[in-house]
Amino acid sequence: MGENCRFISDIGASRLKPLFIAGSTVTVVFLDLAFLSERWLRHAGKLVPNKGRWDKACSVLSIIFAIAGAAGVILLSIFDTQRHGRLHNGFLAMFM
Repeated sequence: MGENCRFISDIGASRLKPLFIAGSTVTVVFLDLAFLSERWLRHAGKLVPNKGRWDKACSVLSIIFAIAGAAGVILLSIFDTQRHGRLHNGFLAMFM
């Protein structure tokens, strides 16, 4: 990447790193809570129930991948590209 290429993590890491980490963490926590609440509401009968095991399996897998992606985003916000380039790229792959 060139010298003029800026990532949001570069900006967050340069001046407002604690706020950037906190904001990223809050964002992914609420995203994971949305996945968990959808599963719970279906189980409680408040939403249309799953049609079969495939729907339930997809729901559980989406929660697992959402948690893994959340960990990736939090670690991305901690390990910036300025000081931890290789780790940052690894956590980017984990997030995606």
